[in-house]
Amino acid sequence: EYGKVYEIEYDRHVYDGDNWVYLNLPIERIKEMAIASIKDNTAMYFSCDVGKFSTGNGVLDINNFDYESLFRTSLPMDKKQRIQTYTSLSSHAMTLIAVDIDPESGKTKKWMVENSWGPQSGWQGNLIMTDEWFEEYMFRVVVNRKYIPAETLKLLEQKPIMLPSWDPMFGYEE
Repeated sequence: EYGKVYEIEYDRHVYDGDNWVYLNLPIERIKEMAIASIKDNTAMYFSCDVGKFSTGNGVLDINNFDYESLFRTSLPMDKKQRIQTYTSLSSHAMTLIAVDIDPESGKTKKWMVENSWGPQSGWQGNLIMTDEWFEEYMFRVVVNRKYIPAETLKLLEQKPIMLPSWDPMFGYEE
């Protein structure tokens, strides 16, 4: 549910550390904060389902493959349904470093992440994702508090809803 704070049992970096806390927000609000951070030259932790619609050339685009024509069937699941059925999960963490915004419309066109697979992978070690791909396969962005609007920060005062470690949102392969 949007506007709610979640905590996933055992989702942390060290055994005796604190679990990570997540605030679930609509994608447009997440984009606003990520854009503010990038405009201020501050990169962010970013996790996504990196293997989906990936060609190996560093371009992540939901139009890279036409599975519906190939298999002669529709693939109607939305992001929520893909998460609930473990079809999509956070599989890789990277650093979100750039955004391309159309100057006329103000709409986001694509994003760039710095990857850890080396400079021979993607474009000089970076992946480019379309805005549509970002919406469908982005799972987490860690934004510095200074880029979070006051009304959104207030939501973090809620007591987190504890989710079990087998929750689909914990599905982190790396």
